[in-house]
Amino acid sequence: MTSSGGNVREPAAVTWVGESVVIGCVIVALLPLGVLHLSSIGSLDPRTAVISDYVFQPGGYALLGAAAISLAAGCAVVATGLRRAELPAARVPAALFTSAAVALVLVALFPTHTPGTTPGLVSTVHRAAGGWVFAVVPVAAWLVAVRARSAPAWRPAAVPLTWAARGATAISAVFLLNHVPIVITGSPFLPFLGGVQRVLCAAVMVVLVMTARATRLAAERGCEPVPVPPRLRGAA
Repeated sequence: MTSSGGNVREPAAVTWVGESVVIGCVIVALLPLGVLHLSSIGSLDPRTAVISDYVFQPGGYALLGAAAISLAAGCAVVATGLRRAELPAARVPAALFTSAAVALVLVALFPTHTPGTTPGLVSTVHRAAGGWVFAVVPVAAWLVAVRARSAPAWRPAAVPLTWAARGATAISAVFLLNHVPIVITGSPFLPFLGGVQRVLCAAVMVVLVMTARATRLAAERGCEPVPVPPRLRGAA
């Protein structure tokens, strides 16, 4: 569409508020996790106990469920933003973020088993879903960063997102080296699994927000008017 200001393209002014929503989801997720950590001081060691073990603290099921559902909403918002944005080949990372949202809902609904007992079906679903979230969110963010390099509107956010996604992926690999033996044998391969998980959880939240920010910046740049070349201004 041509305007009197000399523009050949003026897309509809649609403000994508996904970044603010995702930040809000992360904050909402952090609040119950913070409450659980503070209330369990002296009873659970965060270096060794995984976050799922807080389900056995007073109100743990509801608080952990609220945190997981909030992060699921954040993943769903990012997936929606990617589908609406003009990012080359965004279908795969959008699908991964959607799958992470579904997995987080499963994490909320299916709690882990009591420490010292034999894992059952419910606990296995919880562990598999949690492992999926930690595996795919960093990868999805990395795919967004890789694709962003080829799109002018996305390029300014590509470099920081790339580094954040690489770091999160590396931490995810370390965690999964411990997580897979737990699912299979019930015991971790390396010590301090709880500490690694908490660092990874923080990294997942960071790349989630950074992906939302990249989407917002790209949407804003995509709506910037394109100047008409001087030779065409008379025709406009």
